[in-house]
Amino acid sequence: MTFWRRRKPKWPSGEARSGPFGEQRFREVPEPDAPPDEEWAGPDPESGTYEPWESDEFTQPEGSDAGDYDLEPEEEDRPGVVRGVFFGRPARGVPDTDASQPHVVSTILSKKPGRDAARAVAWTLGILAVVSALYWWGPPGFAAALPASGETVFEQGETWRLLTAIAAHADAIHLLSNAVFLAWLIYLSYGAFGPSLYPWSAAPLSAVALAVTLEGYPPNIQVVGASGMLYLLAGAWLTLYVLVERRLSVAKRIVRVVGFFLVVLVPTSIRPEVSYRAHGIGLFFGICLGLAYFLARRDTIRAGERWEWD
Repeated sequence: MTFWRRRKPKWPSGEARSGPFGEQRFREVPEPDAPPDEEWAGPDPESGTYEPWESDEFTQPEGSDAGDYDLEPEEEDRPGVVRGVFFGRPARGVPDTDASQPHVVSTILSKKPGRDAARAVAWTLGILAVVSALYWWGPPGFAAALPASGETVFEQGETWRLLTAIAAHADAIHLLSNAVFLAWLIYLSYGAFGPSLYPWSAAPLSAVALAVTLEGYPPNIQVVGASGMLYLLAGAWLTLYVLVERRLSVAKRIVRVVGFFLVVLVPTSIRPEVSYRAHGIGLFFGICLGLAYFLARRDTIRAGERWEWD
């Protein structure tokens, strides 16, 4: 004799439950192997007889020779117990209870940067070293064409200086101080977001930030160095960290970002030859870049999340 078991729905049909992405409405989806909601199931194709079925419990009649089987419900059928792993947004119908809370266990920031990120760092540092060496020891006429000033960029229209000035550095100490943090930021940014963030977004925006910086200086003041791009990348990375790294609470993310800013980005001394205006403008442009990048690629970023629930 065949006995059917019909599972009860985990949630009443049409009931609204609040989840991590707002209110969701649940509905019962009938199981493919469940018989129709009637007293008797359809006729058995072999015997032509009707077979009874139990709607709530799996029972075994007395005297049956079915054997001693474990008729305990499976773990996923017990109330309040839901287990699983999924990627992207939580699937519709995942119950949101005290016993079942979905949480993020990994994001696109969790993966280790690959060789492409290392190559991007090597290419960038190589360009900075070559251009700086030409600025130090190159022909006088060639070296004079590298730095940027308000007079050369705005009055003479030599806009290429907005890029060459970022690569050129005043001396070796200036180059090394920028190269260390810039390499780390490029490695992380490229590893998580690919070339769309750096260089295709960050490099042109760094030139725009330098142009804004030159607007506030006298026309004869020359600016060189990649510190503006360094602060721009730092602003973009810290902004994206707060928006993307949902393994931690918002408060913990903000505390980490503020701590990094105070320890790494705030100068411990003021030197007259350093353009702190370029640092501030670069940081502002970086924050704007991080917000715009997240809004433009939010679905792709969220699809890289891995969720679990207990």
